[in-house]
Amino acid sequence: EERRRDYVKLAKEKTEEARVGIRNTRAEAWNSIKKAKIDGEISEDDMYYGESELQKVVDSYNKKLEEIFLQKEKELLEV
Repeated sequence: EERRRDYVKLAKEKTEEARVGIRNTRAEAWNSIKKAKIDGEISEDDMYYGESELQKVVDSYNKKLEEIFLQKEKELLEV
């Protein structure tokens, strides 16, 4: 039982590491979008459209990550 809880704790840590990776990638993408706006490659409307699309993708991946974690937690705690 204790070992199972340790595995759940480890899964939670790995999930958080993945979230941090997603946030870092989002920040890099957002910086690229802002740079394109500053360089005149895209309009301000395109910049905000890119931001909203980027957020949709990030939300989608965060949701998938949470679903995977919950499934794994349930699997690990099953006796």
